[in-house]
Amino acid sequence: MINSDIIPTSVEISDEGTLSIIKDCFQCGLCTSVCPLRKVSKYNPRGIIHSALLGHSLNNDDLTICLTCSQCFEGCPQEIDFPAFIRESRANIILGEENFAHHNIFNLLQIFMAQMTESGMNFSFEGDSSSESDIAYFPGCIDLFDRFLDLKTVKFHDIGQSAINVINKVGIKPNILSLKCCGHDAYWTGDNDSFDKVRDYNTQVIKSAEIKTLIVSCAECYYTFKQLYELDSIKVQHISQFIEEHQEKLEYKDDSSINLTYHDPCRLGRFMREYESPRNVLKKSGTSMTELLNNRENTSCCGVSAWLRCDDQSRAIMLKKLEEATQAVGNEGTLVVGCNKCYAHLNCVLEDKKPQHQYQLQVKELGMIIDELSVKK
Repeated sequence: MINSDIIPTSVEISDEGTLSIIKDCFQCGLCTSVCPLRKVSKYNPRGIIHSALLGHSLNNDDLTICLTCSQCFEGCPQEIDFPAFIRESRANIILGEENFAHHNIFNLLQIFMAQMTESGMNFSFEGDSSSESDIAYFPGCIDLFDRFLDLKTVKFHDIGQSAINVINKVGIKPNILSLKCCGHDAYWTGDNDSFDKVRDYNTQVIKSAEIKTLIVSCAECYYTFKQLYELDSIKVQHISQFIEEHQEKLEYKDDSSINLTYHDPCRLGRFMREYESPRNVLKKSGTSMTELLNNRENTSCCGVSAWLRCDDQSRAIMLKKLEEATQAVGNEGTLVVGCNKCYAHLNCVLEDKKPQHQYQLQVKELGMIIDELSVKK
């Protein structure tokens, strides 16, 4: 464990490459006005940029609280990529246990996988799979979530099982790959060494499997494999894109009484511009779907990124999301998410041991919903 007494509390950003990301900022303040953290705290992206450009030191809070959700970048007239600036700056600070949720366990597991293990994660699912298939599925870190997150009503393993069920329903036996964590969190906490190690290992495994398509359920995995890896001609698909592509092979039960609303994950939506596939799939299922008041590029983050700073501010953002969803579909409705982390964070606040709310709606992952509602044609 790192001794927090020796962790520097501030850092001066002097690297020209990092500063070049923000040099064109003319201090209009739009980034601060749309920041979801600003709505629940005094966090000030504009002020952080101003301080960095003037050569002032930034403290650990400046760099660790940011959700890197890219809502600020979405409308910036100067196209200042504040999340990229934060990521680059984090490489210059030392993150201690107090900066992470769940006693730093997920960050340590990621470092362990990168530095010490010689194999990927193994999974056991019911259904048909084949190591010879050129269509592969990677469940993400869901079994680790089940092991270390103390949730009573949620089984993260069900995300992978539902994906396998749906892939089987369209007549495909996927190759279930044994990979390490995709490296998303290492990348966004500035641990470039750990990210490079898991990326190199996973790339070798993926290419040696001789697959043509890699399917993932998690928006962060989708963004990381598609944007940060070099997988040549291998097609990376989010589960919603795969289902949409094979939609004609599914039939749906008549259950229009189910009221759904959909939350756009940051990495799937603003980062990868995929807004339509999840909606097309949900609409095809025959359920009643109502949009959140803030949707697509205006959707706010679920409240936590890269397991950093799960605190009262994070909880406030989550409660705002649940309130918005309840206004859309009521307490009997369902909030559908396309990311394993969104599923974790929002269900976590629903199960809060000291409830600060009365929300009763359900939060479900998209593949789980489609599995529940669909049958093989």
